[in-house]
Amino acid sequence: MDKNGITEDVMKTTETVFKSMVFMDINGTEYPDVIYIPEKHLTAMVGFAGSYMGLVSIHCSDKFARIVGGSMLSMDADNLSDEDVRDALGEIANIIAGQYKARLGEKIQSDEQVFEQSIPSVIYGDDYETHTVTDAPRYCAKFETDYESFYVELALKRT
Repeated sequence: MDKNGITEDVMKTTETVFKSMVFMDINGTEYPDVIYIPEKHLTAMVGFAGSYMGLVSIHCSDKFARIVGGSMLSMDADNLSDEDVRDALGEIANIIAGQYKARLGEKIQSDEQVFEQSIPSVIYGDDYETHTVTDAPRYCAKFETDYESFYVELALKRT
C-alpha cells in the first residue's frame, strides 16, 4: 500500500464519519508536520492489533471537541460535561478506526478480520505531545471546518 493511498483513505473515512455522525462537512489535506495545538486540547486514541497493528488518533482543541460532542448528542456545547466531551471524541475515534478497518479489508481483499480494536482512550491537557511507540509509518491529515482545524493520525504496520 502506498503512503498517498493510505492518507487518502484516512481522509475519506474521517470525512464520511464526520458527515454522518457529527453532521459536519470537513476537508482534509495531508499533514506531514508535528501536530501542535497551543491551547487546552484532547487526543482520542484507539489502538488495534491483528494482521495489522497501529493506532488511530484525533487531536483537537477543547472548544472543537465540545462542538463535536454537542452536535453528536444534540445538545448545546456549553452544557456538556467534560465526560460527555471525552466520550463523544473517543467514540468518533472508535468509529473512524472501525470504518478504516472495513476499508482496509476491502483493499487487501480479505474476509478475515484485519485487526481488533481497543477501547478508546482520551488525553486532555494544555502541554503534551503524543508519540506512537512503534516503527509503524505515520499518516496524518489536517481537516478544516467552519469552526477550526483538527488532525487525524494513523500509525499502521503489517504484522
